[in-house]
Amino acid sequence: MPEQYKKIAFLAPRPGMTEHAFRVYWREVHGPLVAGSAGYAAYRQRYVQNHILAPGPVGGSFAFAGMAEFWLPGDNEEAFSSTAIYRDRIRVDELKFIDMNGTVSMSAVEQVVKPGRGDAKVVLLSSRAPGLDLGDFRKRFSSTYLPAALEEKGFGDRIRGWSVNHVIEGSFRLPGARPASALTVDCIEEIWFDSGEEMRAAFSSSGYTQGIRPIARRLFSAEGSCSFQADEVVFFDQGRALTQGPAKTS
Repeated sequence: MPEQYKKIAFLAPRPGMTEHAFRVYWREVHGPLVAGSAGYAAYRQRYVQNHILAPGPVGGSFAFAGMAEFWLPGDNEEAFSSTAIYRDRIRVDELKFIDMNGTVSMSAVEQVVKPGRGDAKVVLLSSRAPGLDLGDFRKRFSSTYLPAALEEKGFGDRIRGWSVNHVIEGSFRLPGARPASALTVDCIEEIWFDSGEEMRAAFSSSGYTQGIRPIARRLFSAEGSCSFQADEVVFFDQGRALTQGPAKTS
């Protein structure tokens, strides 16, 4: 499967705005506004919001209020940020609910490990262990970590879908394509299960604790790992806006 270029954004609420108010506005106002923008399909193929339901099973807590994903036809972020679509419509709305100096985006290349989806989704963010250069990290990730995880009974057989976003070095930006300081994140995994119970059973299984976790400890930095359970909301796909259902609850 060909590699897919993406933009991923970690969002922070505007100062003085509660996280609940942020989530409501992001989902009910901003998502439909973005997806309904005329000409949006020329720059974006798919737009997804990931709302935080609960802490995840690995590492620390996610330090942001949500994660947005955008599937791009190529590296067009600079061009998109200069369009009237963004400047006069999307950015104007961003100012109403996000912290423009605390929201950070990055470019990534998506690797689909196992096609599919499920009712429960977990997002895992990791940085490489000290002493590993990026090339060696990605080589070990693909040749050792992924095969072991897929083959472990109790873990791999519970996975219904798995994608990995390999973050591109030097691609961190603030809204409007302004340069930002680098975050300690090298990859963002998205894993789907049939249910939250299946997700928790997978990460507590002996296949994970005895087979996969020792490999992960050698590959990932303990300080740079965090995760969260996500309510995934798709607003735009294959050139058209989509109608959204009610929000999930944890």
